[in-house]
Amino acid sequence: MLKKILLLMIMVGFISYANAQTDSTVVKKDTIASKDTLTKKAVNKIDSTIVKKDTVAKTGNPIVVQKDTVTAKKDTVAKVAAPVIVNADKVVEKKSPVKTLTYKQYDALMKGEDLYDMALPATLNHYLLPDDVIKYKKGLDLSPVQISKIAAIGKELHRKRVEMGPIIIKNENMLDSLFRTHNIDDGTLIFYANRYGLYQGEIRNAILQACYATEKLLSPAQAKKLEELENHK
Repeated sequence: MLKKILLLMIMVGFISYANAQTDSTVVKKDTIASKDTLTKKAVNKIDSTIVKKDTVAKTGNPIVVQKDTVTAKKDTVAKVAAPVIVNADKVVEKKSPVKTLTYKQYDALMKGEDLYDMALPATLNHYLLPDDVIKYKKGLDLSPVQISKIAAIGKELHRKRVEMGPIIIKNENMLDSLFRTHNIDDGTLIFYANRYGLYQGEIRNAILQACYATEKLLSPAQAKKLEELENHK
């Protein structure tokens, strides 16, 4: 009986030892597996870092290319702009059909424009041109009748300017022709030279008359208001 008990105890002890060895082996395997997993993760991180570095290195080339592109664009702009800078002082003006007039003068005469501020004696004293008074119609509280009459004065003045333009141009051509062909004498020169002054005087009279006629259509209160508006413009 005692032998059986001892034998049983030995077998139980052996089984417990075997189980303990098995558990230890499993733990070790799990530990090794965990270490392997951590190692793989670390390797993956390193690989990922290397890949990112490679990607940055590879994508760095396009950045350099973009800088080169920007530089190329700047160079292109500089090349295109160069002729503009070179020719900046060379203003090309259209050729006038009349040798003694610039194109600007010729164009103004044909359009009935005043290049010489012929209205200054009137405008500096608040006798404005018809079109300028119309611009203040709200501030002056102009009536429909006043607006209609002032507009008519402006229309007639423009007609007179356009009419006189070609006449002055014709006189300019005649003066040029007299000297160019050497077909000139004192009487002829006096005639055409004085006609130029006559035409200019006719235009200036028309301009000043228009200013005067416009002012007469305003009431004293409107004339005073016009002066105030002019002083504060």
